[in-house]
Order: sequence, then structure tokens, then C-alpha cells
Amino acid sequence: MDTITYEIIRNSLYAIAREMKIAMMRTAASPIMHLGADASAAVFDADMQLVAQGNDIPTMLGSAVISTKASVEAIGRDRLRPGDVIISNDAYLGGGNHQPDVQFTRPVFVGDEIVAFVMTRGHWTDIGGQAPGSYGVNTWDIFGEGVRIPPVRLYRGDEIVPDVQSLIVNNTRDPEGRQLDIQAQYAGTFVGDQRIRMLATKYGVRNLRDAMRRALDHSEALMREAIAAIPDGVYEAEDVVEGVHAPGWSGEPVPVKVKVTVKGSDIHFDYTGTGAQARGGINCTLAVTCNSTWFTVKALTDVSIPINQGCYRPVTIHAPEGSIVNCSYPASVVSGNTETSPRVIDLLFKALSQAVPERVIGQSNCAACSGVFGGRDPDAQRVRRTGKPWLSMVEPHGGGMGARATRDGVNGIRVYVGNAGALPVEFIEQTMPLTVEAWALVPDSGGAGRTRGGLTARRTYRVEFDEATFTVAGERGESAPEGYFGGQAGARFECTVLRADGSSLRMPPKGATEIVRRGDRVLLQPAGSGGYGDPRERAHEAVRRDVLDGYVSARAARELYGVDVPPNGGERE
Repeated sequence: MDTITYEIIRNSLYAIAREMKIAMMRTAASPIMHLGADASAAVFDADMQLVAQGNDIPTMLGSAVISTKASVEAIGRDRLRPGDVIISNDAYLGGGNHQPDVQFTRPVFVGDEIVAFVMTRGHWTDIGGQAPGSYGVNTWDIFGEGVRIPPVRLYRGDEIVPDVQSLIVNNTRDPEGRQLDIQAQYAGTFVGDQRIRMLATKYGVRNLRDAMRRALDHSEALMREAIAAIPDGVYEAEDVVEGVHAPGWSGEPVPVKVKVTVKGSDIHFDYTGTGAQARGGINCTLAVTCNSTWFTVKALTDVSIPINQGCYRPVTIHAPEGSIVNCSYPASVVSGNTETSPRVIDLLFKALSQAVPERVIGQSNCAACSGVFGGRDPDAQRVRRTGKPWLSMVEPHGGGMGARATRDGVNGIRVYVGNAGALPVEFIEQTMPLTVEAWALVPDSGGAGRTRGGLTARRTYRVEFDEATFTVAGERGESAPEGYFGGQAGARFECTVLRADGSSLRMPPKGATEIVRRGDRVLLQPAGSGGYGDPRERAHEAVRRDVLDGYVSARAARELYGVDVPPNGGERE
């Protein structure tokens, strides 16, 4: 096959993945999917190897390497027929990352031959469980986190299996919305099926198969070249993951350790010494830990390498079974995917900072920091219009991303394996009994350094429910994000409920669901991020601009950076 034909096919596969996601987002009911873009799509070859993906949610796509294979093997490849679609979300039986992320897997047939598989995965606003939004971390085991869906065929011959659909959606708090999410994800797989069969018709099945193989081999070769540029050696680091704070629970932090061995073009990660799986939803399945590891290697090498499973071939991983990074059934996992996973990435950056100091960044907010509200809608007119008396909302919040060697960190952003956006204020206020009174960056929340850590952002909600649940799942409420090479730590997570009666409640990043009522205010602030390098080496003009922009107070400029900014220079204490 000539190079031009190969590049057309290879780039077409990535375009197909992007189109699949667009088709899914346009018709999904869950706001976190259609507005926050918490959804992903990918193309796999006939051997279930990831060959192309969209610029989507890394934690969904990395773990799909394991969950796609698990889904197909659970049904049996020989039993699949054209138009079949497998649904799964189970962290143990289906290789998933956590229950709210639901995967659809579809074989693509040309004649009687499977030439590819396509996958869509989306975060459903509610999957059942003990609290609205399905994000409580104080669960005894995985059964409290929502309905478990082992790999099962939801569509046969492009016709839905109504009994399976009914069983799933009626275990959630919004059956009609989940039906729309199902149809949206099916639409994504249908688009992928159609486009790949068009490619096979135009260029031939043999060329399609060869292009997929060549793409995998090419990415592996580039990745091996990039790993070989890292100095050989053994690099170690340790840290802790914060525990769950609930009545009667210890909330003790769990140690995480890693030993990274670089030898030529191979790199091995050994998590021996990491603490045992814990009570509550902070545990990672092996799929999640593999994804965190693969992400780190990709981030620290060459971002231009086409992303597919070939990138992961030089990487080997040992994660002790029964540990927090390879938990065993029936451990809870909901926050392992969104909070523990980023902490693992920070751990790996810490280890590899000894080898490639110019490529790592200061520690980051490491959390989806999901704020979840759920309750009965008091607006009778809206209920008549929408037909939904019960409402729930899951919203991720952006914190700080750590400073880089040559550039400041990024303000108010999801980091690492999370790539979902915050919901628009206008949408929240139109559809929920909530008012967003403030949404602003927090001065001095980015760690001082030669390059400054990114700032976090704080949102203030005024509750207009008569009564509702509020759940938060965050990280770094106890251990601040550290800076590197003289850079200072950023701000910790904070969440406060200000009661209408004047009392207040500080919520831990991982704790029990609280009841909020009309007139209460909820202030939610993810962690900031660490700086990089000695703050005294930061250019004075850069410090002055930070003060003018409100990123750094005049007092911090004076005390941390050694720069006096006059009162008329924009001081904001």
C-alpha cells in the first residue's frame, strides 16, 4: 500500500472517532455529556486493539483498551452478528473504570467478517446508587454506586432489546433521560459502523487491515524512540491518597508508591508497596491504573505521536492485586477514576522528575471535583413543561494545573485524564433550582515559583430547592499540591455550606452527602497547583502583571517574590 493511501485511511479512522462523538453529544440527555463533553469514541481493529480515538476523555479511552476486549470476550466473538451492540459499565465483569461511564461496543462487519470494533462511552448523570448523581464516595461496596451492567447485548440486528433496556433505565432516577442517552450512544456506534464500511468498500478490507497494523507499529516505533531518550535508571517516589471521611470511618490516607525502571526503549512501572484497597469509592481498577500510567508516558514523551495502542507496547505495569491501584471485587471505585487516578499521575511525575526535570509540572488539583445536586423541582411550571419532577446535576469543577519549566500553569481547568468542561451558568439556572452567584479565580491559589502554578476557580451556588442532596467528590483537602525545584505549594480544596440560618458546615473532599435547603449557599473550590523553581527568580514584570490581573496579591508579591507593587499597581488583597 502506498503512503498516500495509508495516510488517508489512518486519518479517516481518527475522523470517524471524532464524528462518532459529535453524533453522540448532539442527542444525549445527560448535560455532562452534551454540554460538558464527558464522552468519548474510538475505533479498534478486528483483534480489539485501539487504533484511533478522538481528542476526548483520556480516562475513558485508556481503560477502553481493557473494557472493549472484556466486553467482546464476555459475549463471545463468534456469537456477534451485524447490528449487535454490547452495553457494559461494570468495573469488574466489564473492565470499566466506574459505573457512571457506560460503554457501547459494536462489531463492524463486511460480509461475514468482522473488520473492526467501534466504541462510545458516556457519563450518565445518574446510574442509581445511594444518592442522586451516583457520585457518593462513602459507599460500603460497589453495589452502593449504582446499577452494575455486565457486558450484555442491548441491540440485536440494530433493534433494541426492550427487556434489557427497561431493566437498566428503571434502576436510575431518570428513565426517560437514560433512554435518550442510550439512543445517543447507539447513534455514535451506528455512524462509526457506516463510515468504516465505506472505507472498506472504497479501499478494500485488506488495505484497511494493513493500515491499522501499520499505524500501531508506527506509533510503537516513535514511542520507543522517545522512551530511549529518557536516561536509563530506576526512579522512585511515594505519596498518599486521601481517605473517605464519613461517620465511623477512619479517613486515613492510603500510601501510594512506584518504582520506574527505564532501560533502553522499555519502561516498567512497579506499584509494590502501595496500600491496600480502602473502604469507600477511592479505589482504582487495574484498567484505571494502566490508563494513568500510559497517559503519563505519553505526556512526558512526545505529544505528536499518533495515539493508539501501539504507544503502550513499550510499557509494562505491575500493580499488586488487592491494592488501591488494583482493587478486588467488591471494592467501591467511583472516585478512583476521577481523584485517585490523577494523584497516581502526580506520583509518576514526581518519580520521573529525577530523569526529565524539564518535562514535569508542579502538582495539580487532581480531581474532577464533582458537585452533585439532586431533589424535587419546586417550579411547577417547569415540571409541566419538562415532565421531570425530580432533577439532578453532576458538574465537574476546574482547579489549578501545575507550573511548567518555562510557562505558568493553567487556571481553572480539569487536568490529566479528565477533559470535561464545566456546565454553562445559563444552562444551570434555566434547568435547575440553583443560582450561580459567583464564579471567579482565587488569588494566590497558584503556588509561587519562577513559573507560577495555575489558579483554582470558586463557584458559589444559591440553593432554591425546598430540599435537596448535595454531594462533592474532590481531592487535596489535606495535602496541598506541591511545587518542584523550589516552587511552592498551591491552595487546598475547600467546600463550605453556608446555611440560611447563619450557621456553616465545612465539607471534606470525600465525605457523606449533605441536605441543603432553600436559601443555603454552597461554595465549592478545587485545589490550586504547585509552582516551578525559586519564586525569587520570577521576572519582576511578570509579578507586576500577576498583581494587575488579580492572580497574585500585593502582599504575596512582596513576601514570596520579593517584588514591591505600589498600591496603584492593582493590589487585590
